[in-house]
Amino acid sequence: MKKKTDDLVNEIISSKTMNHYLNTNQEEFLEMPLHVYLKQLLEKKQMRVSQVADASNKGEYIYQVFRGIKRPSRDVVLCIAMGMKLNQEETNYLLRVAGVSPLDARKRRDSIILFALNRSLTVPDTNDILDEFQEPCL
Repeated sequence: MKKKTDDLVNEIISSKTMNHYLNTNQEEFLEMPLHVYLKQLLEKKQMRVSQVADASNKGEYIYQVFRGIKRPSRDVVLCIAMGMKLNQEETNYLLRVAGVSPLDARKRRDSIILFALNRSLTVPDTNDILDEFQEPCL
């Protein structure tokens, strides 16, 4: 992913054919299965699934996500991101790979989650803040 989304949109608008656009931007598409990308992240972060399962507070369910058996909700993906100590950019990319919306600072709940992410807070600590502001916990 090298091009900005706005640049891709402009290319779509100005492209004479869809075939040309698709062929020239093949490397920009998010078509990797989530579990494959998660395994890449494990290697990059030098972590084990058991560590992510513990840190995400989602236990055994995480093993099924990492095997590609379960498709996680956005909140579970956020818990995985927090468990892996991903930064904002890494988290938003993971959310996109998972096929869910990235974090949006204009949404109150997402703002709280961004606050927590940028401070490397744990899932329980994040849930405490969400609860304090009457927002649904992860």
